Amino acid sequence: MHIKADLGKCLAYANCVAAAPDVYDLEGSFVKVLEPNPSPEHQAAARRGARQCPVKALTIEEETVK
Repeated sequence: MHIKADLGKCLAYANCVAAAPDVYDLEGSFVKVLEPNPSPEHQAAARRGARQCPVKALTIEEETVK
């Protein structure tokens, strides 16, 4: 899993931070992804935080196994 943040969309609602404080934080008026490649124990919370973003500023790319 890899997380990307679109700072052009972010409006600092902090829903992601509330859902996954070990993965996301706010830096000024924008989201900061603390763990762009979160460990397995943080992945469910990272997904929840991305889903709760009202402006869809977070994108999660899942790794595919070949």
